[in-house]
Amino acid sequence: MGLVVGVLLLPGAMLMDRELAAAIRPTESAWLMLLAQWGTWLGYGLVDIAVPLLIGLIGRWRFGDGEAWRRGLLGGIAVALAGLANTLAKNVLCRARPSAADAGAFFVGFPCFPASYAQASFPSGHTATAFALATVLSLWYPRWTAAWLALAAVVGWSRVGLGSHFPSDVIAGAVLGSAVVLVLSRLRPRLVKGRQA
Repeated sequence: MGLVVGVLLLPGAMLMDRELAAAIRPTESAWLMLLAQWGTWLGYGLVDIAVPLLIGLIGRWRFGDGEAWRRGLLGGIAVALAGLANTLAKNVLCRARPSAADAGAFFVGFPCFPASYAQASFPSGHTATAFALATVLSLWYPRWTAAWLALAAVVGWSRVGLGSHFPSDVIAGAVLGSAVVLVLSRLRPRLVKGRQA
């Protein structure tokens, strides 16, 4: 349901990107800027890939869960694949970041492989891996789904707040990251096998 909502919101967000971004940016609040920097750190791909791997290792060694490492490895691979899919999309769409001269324009310098930082706005990679991780954790610990999604949303907000992305970039990243994990969970049921309540 969340994916459908995201897809439906995307066109409207694209039409109002600049206005939404201006409303979201914490220009005069030091603590909000600190929160945005912290949120961005949570969205780094290596951090997001490491979390399921660490959970798998801890489950294996600390709690004797024989499937924990396999599940953790599959979770890490799912997050990595979401990041890879996001990178491929960036290199095809070549959208200029808010700080670039052609801010918001698609296919700037196409083909832009590899896309420079200025041409790598859509979708947001930090948001894609954060929502991929949130989806993995929601499959494993469904009682905490709201918390995982809230943390991922902070990552997405931080990317707009720091001026690195437009809101539509963040929505697209959230949809892409979540969708990759959900598709993989259908193809590899072991990703959710033995999940904890």
